[in-house]
Amino acid sequence: MNLKIGIDNCKPGWKIILKQIGVSFSKCSLLSNILPEEYSAIIITETHNTKENEVIDDYASSGGAVLYSDNTTLESVSYKIKNVSTLYSQENTPFAQIGLADIFSTIKIPISKELHLIDVGLKITSSNIRNSLILPFNVNDLILSFNSRRKKFYANRKELPSEIVSEVSKGKLRKIVEIALEYLHHKRDLPFVHLWHQPYVDKNLFIFRLDTDFCSKQDANEMYDICKKNNISTTWFLDTDSKDRIVNYASMENQEMAIHCDNHFIYDTFEENYDNIKNADKKLKKSGIKANGFAAPFGDWNSSLDEALQKMELKYSSEFALDYDDLPFYPYHENNFSNILQIPIHPISLGRLRRSHFTEEEMLQYYIDIIEEKIRSEEPVLIYHHPHHKHLAVFEKVIQYINSNNYGNMNMLEFCDWWRNKYELNPVFEYENNIISAKYSSDEVFIRVSTRKCYAILQKGEYQISESGLELHPKIKFKNDVKRIRKFHWRDILYNYESKRSKKAFK
Repeated sequence: MNLKIGIDNCKPGWKIILKQIGVSFSKCSLLSNILPEEYSAIIITETHNTKENEVIDDYASSGGAVLYSDNTTLESVSYKIKNVSTLYSQENTPFAQIGLADIFSTIKIPISKELHLIDVGLKITSSNIRNSLILPFNVNDLILSFNSRRKKFYANRKELPSEIVSEVSKGKLRKIVEIALEYLHHKRDLPFVHLWHQPYVDKNLFIFRLDTDFCSKQDANEMYDICKKNNISTTWFLDTDSKDRIVNYASMENQEMAIHCDNHFIYDTFEENYDNIKNADKKLKKSGIKANGFAAPFGDWNSSLDEALQKMELKYSSEFALDYDDLPFYPYHENNFSNILQIPIHPISLGRLRRSHFTEEEMLQYYIDIIEEKIRSEEPVLIYHHPHHKHLAVFEKVIQYINSNNYGNMNMLEFCDWWRNKYELNPVFEYENNIISAKYSSDEVFIRVSTRKCYAILQKGEYQISESGLELHPKIKFKNDVKRIRKFHWRDILYNYESKRSKKAFK
């Protein structure tokens, strides 16, 4: 049978998520019967007429699996409508690892005797009769949101670091969908198969980004010495206000150089953004630097910036006001997908930790905790630093920790090229007589196969599934006190004021 996801309407937000996860998927017609062997699960994003609902019900009652979301309204079901800022997963549910998910949106909670909440905190509902789950929020609209706001991030201390980032926790929504599809497959006693998020079979990926605004030549060279000594290829986003510093960066070996800015500001208009980026690019080219990537000052993003990046024919950018702690994707705006790959990072820099009065020991522990969390969530580690914020010894210890834990290293361009290759794949996954077959046109991309208890990272090909040969799923570390990071604190007002004042100085 096909291990393929069917979807009634592959809206842009859903395409982003399904390509991030790496499942095999296609649009499915509801005009005629769907056999459970055709699709291992289907996603319903719209309200359908009676005949189409009968097709969905027949598929589900015959053993298929259904995930409902977006604007779906089910017959004979009432709904409770609520405005919600943040949802929190419950312990000991399939979604426990989510923690909190910011949505700042309306949710629809279905109410019926045939339904029960499988996760009370996330308001995710399951059927008592059929193999189905109902997500209470509009996944497509939330993924396409461009709103940003200041958020605090978890740490094992009272005062927490914060940053202005994407209002919606898009990485958490993507993970909710991934867990939901995995859960539905396992309920059907099927393995869940998708393209692996990382370029290695036996290790995790580490990417280190450096933003050089206000960075002295001495700070840059000290940071470079740390990278060189520890064999780390880093991506440096260059502030081009000093010719002397540009020449210095051009001499660095095994490091990627990309564009940060000429003037440290993101504008509302295409013309101003294009001129700023173009000026920076000209200065870099004079020193022999060919830039393929961009990271915006203050992590800001808007559609005018993306249009400028596309005209510059860059390959990727990285802005946490658009998304953070997530997998790469192509943004969608003005009814089109961008060709600039967005590479999200963890948005808390050491400067934000310093502003929140962390000691160096606490700084180091913060990043180690992030690294360990990424291991449990099976995602790459992407963190960043401004060398002019000093505390370089902290990052030397972070890098040493990475090297001692068998991480692979890429710069952002290398990861971009690998992900673009992965994105273009159209995998075919099949399952018959306990044998999985995975077919697609790349030897550089792997698959993740999971059963109820275990998983494995494998090369494409055919495999006999036996849980005795697989790894146990990573243990979930549930944070009972995670709600405290969304409690208001007076410092939020102070930090927002400081941010506005800083941006105003460069406008």
